[in-house]
Amino acid sequence: MAQHRARLLAVVAASAVALTVVGTQSGAQAGGRGGHGPNPPDRPTKVVVILVDALSKEIVDTYGMRNVQALMKDGVDTPKGYLGHTGSVTVVTHNVVTTGASPKHMGWTNEGYRDVDGLLGAPGGLYITSNFGRDQMAPLQAAAGYPHLSDYLDDTGKVFTVSPKGYAAWGLSGPGSANTSTITFGSKTCPVPGSNPPATTRHRAPTGWNVPSYISADCGSRWVVARDTAYDTLQYPAQLYPATDNRYVVGNDPAHQGGDIWATDAVLEIMGQEGDGWSGIFVSLPGVDKAAHMWGGVNDPEGATPGYDPMTHMEYATETADAQVGRIMQSLEDSGQLDDTLVVLTADHGSVAADEDHFHGDFEPVNDYGYFNWYYGSPANDVPYLRPQEALLPLIDGTDDGTGETNVGLSYSDSSLNVWLKDQSPEAVAEAAAVMEDLADVTAVWQRNGDHYDRVTPVRWDRMHGADKRWFATKAQELVDTQAADHGPDLIATLPDDTTYSVLGDHGGIQRSSQQVPIVFAGANTSHQDLRAEVRSVDIMPTILRAMGIGATHPMDGIAYELPTLKRGRP
Repeated sequence: MAQHRARLLAVVAASAVALTVVGTQSGAQAGGRGGHGPNPPDRPTKVVVILVDALSKEIVDTYGMRNVQALMKDGVDTPKGYLGHTGSVTVVTHNVVTTGASPKHMGWTNEGYRDVDGLLGAPGGLYITSNFGRDQMAPLQAAAGYPHLSDYLDDTGKVFTVSPKGYAAWGLSGPGSANTSTITFGSKTCPVPGSNPPATTRHRAPTGWNVPSYISADCGSRWVVARDTAYDTLQYPAQLYPATDNRYVVGNDPAHQGGDIWATDAVLEIMGQEGDGWSGIFVSLPGVDKAAHMWGGVNDPEGATPGYDPMTHMEYATETADAQVGRIMQSLEDSGQLDDTLVVLTADHGSVAADEDHFHGDFEPVNDYGYFNWYYGSPANDVPYLRPQEALLPLIDGTDDGTGETNVGLSYSDSSLNVWLKDQSPEAVAEAAAVMEDLADVTAVWQRNGDHYDRVTPVRWDRMHGADKRWFATKAQELVDTQAADHGPDLIATLPDDTTYSVLGDHGGIQRSSQQVPIVFAGANTSHQDLRAEVRSVDIMPTILRAMGIGATHPMDGIAYELPTLKRGRP
């Protein structure tokens, strides 16, 4: 056991230089349960879930993320593991991980949503789910009827969720209870020191549910960070997903760092302040996702882009995220709680790096133009998106809702194409499917039919390569079927490995690089014996409950795997 832990912590210690570059630890690390005592609990009583946004296995290997690799080596890894659902997007997977519910059973399935039952407004309204906060997610979660992991843990201690990205936080945490806290970023106006006449500027500040008083939203607090526009750019290609402030990037103010460091500082502050009084901490680190969208993931040209701050690039983002994983593990070790805490490291999706010839979004010198690549339509909870990319125009112009207008009510385009139609008659759906079949690089079109999708076009095997073909043959049906709910897309078009309609690095579809993410269980006396099964994100929740000896009170879609553990007292 000592050698098992030492290998991991040696890598953490080796990251000390990186830690001094990307931020210093916040909060006390004293006290806590004595995890090194002679009689540690037979089962973990605490759980820490770390989601690194957009972290594919390919990214881990390409950028040599040593702390993540150490967990994969010394924890219970899942070499055959994969995400296991679409949409492979943040707003879906964060909720899947802490519920064990497939997207088709969790209330929404993608970044688009049809409000069939009128839970949010007029029945049939179309929404963009990445705009959801607690007030929108909670009714959908309640209607689906499942508990979150926090509901099982809050009887034995406080449960905390931390994410700079709001919809990730609410998916992980659930609606919240008296013994849970959800901490994310909101906006705050603060005075500009020394300004004459007096002036104010907007900042990012902690908000959420039951935010503890030691995570202060007062101007000047460590937890309030600048809306630093130093990383805004209208240059190609990063204008498609600009780093507009320090919600996702770290920033240059060492006393008020944002992004992954802000989230990790909050986690360590919670551990220090709460001592042994917490039972669950869920944290989402968004920096890798930001860089991957901007620069095309593993295709990031890095130093070949003069004039860009390295902070916006993949090398810096992966180094920063990896260092935060090390800090969390080191804090658990230092506080004596690692043997009592099950640590889960995973990602909400991977990253599809678009090949130059298979990128079908539009470049325009307009800030935030990427949103117009992602969305088309007039959602009930956002502005109209009525400037579709050229590659999507045949669908917009080639369908009719019966009034002479396009039949596309809402489309969401990433590494797949997802369409909600106004007229859902069989004839109208068939018309749209026929148009989608001929869109650039589409490999197949799928039509929702009850609890599954029917493939309604031939498979374009000629648009795929060998490994791509094998993945499609074995996984495509399974993955699209996870969206088969009446609020899900009417039609889905799948795309090849290297294709996006949105930004240079994206996700959402069935591609291996979007689906093959780490799923690792560590701490809590786990061994380094891997699970050889095809573990999916939906299996994480039931596996956690099994490891902790907690009986499920609601059916789940995932499988509860038994984690191999070391014998107690083994040297």
